[in-house]
Amino acid sequence: MKKIINKNILIRCMVVLVFITFLIVIYRFLSNKLIADIEKHYSDFATTVDKVNIYDKNKNNIGTISKGFDLELTKNNNPKCGYFNIKNTPYYVYYKDIKKINNYQKEYINPNYLPLNKSIITTKKLLLKNKQLSLELKIKTELPVYYIKDNNYIIYYLDKIFQIPKDNTIKEVENKDVDEIEASNISVIYYENINKDCNSYNCIKPNNVKEQINMLSENGYYSITLGEYKSFLDGKLKLKDKAILFITANKSDYINQLNNELDVNIELINESTGLKFNLTNKTSTINSNKEAIDCYQIKNYSTIENVLKMANGEEVIEKAPIIRNSAGQGIPVLNYHFFYDPTMGEACNEGICLTVQKFEEHLSYLKNNGYKTLTISEFRQWMFNELDVPEKSVLITIDDGAMGTGKHNGNKLIPLLEKYDLHATLFLITGWWNLNNYDSPNLDVQSHTNDMHQYGTCGRGQINCYSYDKSLADLKQSISILGSSESFCFPFYSYSENSLQAVKDAGFKIAFVGGNRKATRSDNKYLIPRYPIHSNITMDRFINIIS
Repeated sequence: MKKIINKNILIRCMVVLVFITFLIVIYRFLSNKLIADIEKHYSDFATTVDKVNIYDKNKNNIGTISKGFDLELTKNNNPKCGYFNIKNTPYYVYYKDIKKINNYQKEYINPNYLPLNKSIITTKKLLLKNKQLSLELKIKTELPVYYIKDNNYIIYYLDKIFQIPKDNTIKEVENKDVDEIEASNISVIYYENINKDCNSYNCIKPNNVKEQINMLSENGYYSITLGEYKSFLDGKLKLKDKAILFITANKSDYINQLNNELDVNIELINESTGLKFNLTNKTSTINSNKEAIDCYQIKNYSTIENVLKMANGEEVIEKAPIIRNSAGQGIPVLNYHFFYDPTMGEACNEGICLTVQKFEEHLSYLKNNGYKTLTISEFRQWMFNELDVPEKSVLITIDDGAMGTGKHNGNKLIPLLEKYDLHATLFLITGWWNLNNYDSPNLDVQSHTNDMHQYGTCGRGQINCYSYDKSLADLKQSISILGSSESFCFPFYSYSENSLQAVKDAGFKIAFVGGNRKATRSDNKYLIPRYPIHSNITMDRFINIIS
């Protein structure tokens, strides 16, 4: 009996042992199958198969990722758990929620952008990518801000660029973990005109521009857009050191060619840009006044060494080379007033009116016959023997600022000057018309008094009838509006000892009258003669004046 019991116990033990062995085999089989299945889902790069959860290391749900979100993964040391780590984060994704991909689309933020000195801490905040939901976090997360655009924080996270709308639920914190050297100032480099068919100081040939930009690139400098520059000024964008803004005032095919060939941004500036640049040959800073931004101007005699100094933010003072005037003759100063176009039904009965057709004929002759139209600064330097100019030089002046001279009253003058790339000086009655109506790189604007362009009670120009103090006050007001005391023009060509003294004491360096002869260096610097141009002038007479 005892033997039978022992035999039954032995049989039962063997059955249990076989069953346990079977379970172990099944477990190992299933476990290996699970591991194989998990392994099959793993890849360095994967994408989500639907909107899925993300987890922390304790498998707590901490957020969601939308369908088709590409991820870079790191393999978990314990493959049985079925969770893969999202690279460079404390987040995990479940293996069944992803599938392998071969092409991982990593986004790149501009390598010249640095994170701002701030991060944001967001809770239950949606991160938006291309205006579609991509990632939702349910835990507090600190994220560095790269820049701010359209009232959105721009974040670079998980190899993607996100934007988070600013609101009062987001906390900003200081972040100084930036090793790169940031740009504290940006040199703005101005090319007035880029063209291979011109010879003025302010016109730069495309090959010279190419040489200068290539040299700057070799020294680590890079160009930025006007939008990036504005964001820099507003503190919404932080840039690496050695950023440069290239600007020009004249649109041409050469600019597009240079931009494409050199991968730069030579930006066209005009009134719509909302920025005003001053040619101070100094660098701009993040605190620059947008109404008076310092910038450098490239001349056709600017050396490579000086261009590099400009990029470095150094103050650069350049002196124009002397161009010998072998004949030593005087310079004709032409004096125009009003412009009109009879083909548009316009009329003007005054003798100082000129049709746009006749004015364009004058400009065309000057352009086609190699004349240099001087800036007022070049003319003044010539008068004081500080600069020699080509023999075929003229100074074009226009008085008053009335019919056809401004963008508000016909706009005949500026388009023609810009069409032929010639220069002129307008003597403006500053109290009568707004200076902004005459904005053009081809036009200098100087003083024709503030409000003394009428006959006074003494029967002469008002400047000669007013007291010295009253005249001086008017002249100073005109200077404050223009921001220049380079030159002055007497109304009606009329002057007196009293008015001459007021002009000198106001600070003007030169002044013009009439005279019908060429200006010479021996002339009184405050009574410089000009040729009044009347409506009945013939082309032969015009050529005789300038010859």
